[in-house]
Amino acid sequence: MDGALAGKQPRLLNLSTFPSYERAVKLARSLSVLVVAAASHAAMAQRSASPLTQDNGDCSGAIFIADSVYHQPQAVRGFGNKLEIKENPSDHTQWFEREHHSTWYKFRSPATTTLTFEIIPDNIEDDIDFLVFEGAVPGICDKVATRAVMPIRSNISRNDKSNRSICGLRKDAPDQYVRSGVGSSFSRGMEVKQGDLFYLVVDYQDRPLAGYTIRFHYDPPPPPPEPDPEEATKKKQKLIVEVLDGKTGKPVDANLTIDGMRFSEVVEAKGKSVYEFEMEMYRNLKIGCVRQGYMFQSIRVKGSTEPEVKVQLKLNPVGAGERVVLDDIRFVGNEDKVMRQSEASLLLLLRFMQLNPKVRIEIEGHVNGPTFKNKKEFIDLSTARSKSVYDFLVVNDVEPERLGYVGIGNAQMLYPNPKNKEESEANRRVEIKVVGN
Repeated sequence: MDGALAGKQPRLLNLSTFPSYERAVKLARSLSVLVVAAASHAAMAQRSASPLTQDNGDCSGAIFIADSVYHQPQAVRGFGNKLEIKENPSDHTQWFEREHHSTWYKFRSPATTTLTFEIIPDNIEDDIDFLVFEGAVPGICDKVATRAVMPIRSNISRNDKSNRSICGLRKDAPDQYVRSGVGSSFSRGMEVKQGDLFYLVVDYQDRPLAGYTIRFHYDPPPPPPEPDPEEATKKKQKLIVEVLDGKTGKPVDANLTIDGMRFSEVVEAKGKSVYEFEMEMYRNLKIGCVRQGYMFQSIRVKGSTEPEVKVQLKLNPVGAGERVVLDDIRFVGNEDKVMRQSEASLLLLLRFMQLNPKVRIEIEGHVNGPTFKNKKEFIDLSTARSKSVYDFLVVNDVEPERLGYVGIGNAQMLYPNPKNKEESEANRRVEIKVVGN
């Protein structure tokens, strides 16, 4: 239940205690979404990034990289929950002066070899630095914060645009560490044994403009992996999605977001009226659809064992007064913290605003408060929740003048007397109302 039970004040994020920048950092970390195309199942192929959260800005939330090429498409802002690297001299060769906009990773060497890598920015203007730590250290994350362990490689040099701002490790580089300022973009490669674990922290000194690719190299290369016999025998299911104009019934090209087709990934597809996908059996899906000039729509598809699943989406034109219930922008208890399963809806809303640059919306926040009057605490909490979505859109470059937000409290609960957890969560929702086009 939301609100002030037994006289307790609900725990809200007090925005006045955070500079707007840090507020944006927390939201971007917690709400950044993953946009992926169909992933290759071949070993050592390029793997798209996992959804970034605020936790990934800390050593303890390091993302495991299993492949030789890893792309992080949407770099986020901030240093995570804890500023682990700080108060170092600006001319230190091994440490950043402090973390700025950082993401932590961990990886294992697939062979006994010389390991090198490149970090390739998507935007040449981005200046990326990195540190590498040995990973087989008990309590390594606590020891990083206290500097009880030291980086074994670092490169903090200024980006070299003549080299496309690429940095990393090279076999022929002379130095293990390169300090801040003008210097080589590459530090010396590492002699490693099969199975060795390492931690890598990637840091932008300035506000990130785009993502990056991490490409590992091995000399000599590891042997090819054995094929997975179970993968070949798994039954697959075909998903067919058709998009129609709700009034004419004619096919229209639109963009999709699909949550649940792959673990911890929101898949995006663009520019067609009919889509076909192959997936594992019995996947519960949330499919969102957006097209310029139309209201966005999302539906749920229950998992089945049918060999083919067909889904039809009908879109209606945008108009003032049109309303969409984002029923899975869910919140944690008495907080304005958005839950993980909200990512697909947030992405869909963002795409709608990007495709319709003249649309203005009002974001309504709602809480779960059965048996209580609509008191100030409920209004404050629902306002904070709508503000969380507002801030997410602003962080992702939607113009503030196109957005409004309001807290409704518990005045419009979908389930005035919720009978289970699902109904209580449904009351904690966000609704989007078009107020101008």
